[in-house]
Amino acid sequence: MKRRRFTFGATATLAGLALVAGCGSSGQETATALTADAQAKAKELVAPYEGKPGAFPVTERLGAPVPAGTRIAYIDNGNALVSLIFRLMQPAAKELGVDLYAVRAGTSASGVQAAFSTVVQQRPAAVINTAIDPALWDNQRRQLVAAGIPIVSLGTVAPASSGLVQPNGEAAFERQGRLQAAWLVANNDKSVEAVLYEHNELAYAAAVKKGFESELEKLCPDCTARVVQIPITEVGNKAPERIVSDLQAHPDTRAVVFQSSAVATGLPAKLKVAGLKDVQIVGANPLPTNLQYLKDKQGTVELGADLNTLAWTAVDTAARLIVGQKLQPNVVKGDALVHQFLRPEDITFDPTRGFSAYPDVADRFKTLWNR
Repeated sequence: MKRRRFTFGATATLAGLALVAGCGSSGQETATALTADAQAKAKELVAPYEGKPGAFPVTERLGAPVPAGTRIAYIDNGNALVSLIFRLMQPAAKELGVDLYAVRAGTSASGVQAAFSTVVQQRPAAVINTAIDPALWDNQRRQLVAAGIPIVSLGTVAPASSGLVQPNGEAAFERQGRLQAAWLVANNDKSVEAVLYEHNELAYAAAVKKGFESELEKLCPDCTARVVQIPITEVGNKAPERIVSDLQAHPDTRAVVFQSSAVATGLPAKLKVAGLKDVQIVGANPLPTNLQYLKDKQGTVELGADLNTLAWTAVDTAARLIVGQKLQPNVVKGDALVHQFLRPEDITFDPTRGFSAYPDVADRFKTLWNR
């Protein structure tokens, strides 16, 4: 992807995180006007996710009850998002009548392999993984597949031949990247110089990057984008300093895009001290902290992912695999993640409870499960 110049025609507020940081003004001097056609196409892509969520991902009823005593293993490597998903799954598991238990894994390859080896020995009815790259546990994956144990894997991008069922796989994360790029074009009248902060350790990083770069290239050939790696181990500690240093070293940056907004925890205060402002930040997959930043008008926009519905969808998918039921096409394709763009005025709910596009998710699945 060629480098492109980004400069936003509108500036955003900042004081926290959610989505706005800032730098110098030299980039604006060489920015070019965006065409009306490009903005119209971008707005058409963004519109279905503004003010309302995408479609509810599951519509078909569960065809048979899950056997009593069913156990489903969940691999928890301690990452904040991974642990959150496990907590969100608990009500779904309880309603379905299954024992969903966590197997602890560290962030190292050896820790992950040890955890999956434990699961292989336990032989649960199904396994659920979140964002842990299948390449790290390939031998155990093969063993589980050979044993006929279904694997539901969230946030990964393994090929269909892997045997993994990925409700929010490559298709969903490419969509995330495309939507983030489209939002920039739809909400600015000039080209922009952007930075995408990503985490290679998260399996879906390449998909987000692909979607973002390809859509930005299509809509705004004059825009510029660079990609900066933030080690996942720095999320929640050193990441804000790294981001501030990067922005200071690149004063023409007018837009900050996050693969995952978890990396921005603690960033607002650092930006304020550094005097960085007037740079839009387009986040995604916000945690409660990020939503609070947005509610306090310390950011521009978050592409919310309904993790609660995703958690129920994962348990539902495991149940269907256990009883041998055919899955819906969107689940098989990896496009069963609910997205919605969130502005400060959209945070009318309690941020500490996270973003839930469908507050009645439990009732919806109870109906689908004939309960």
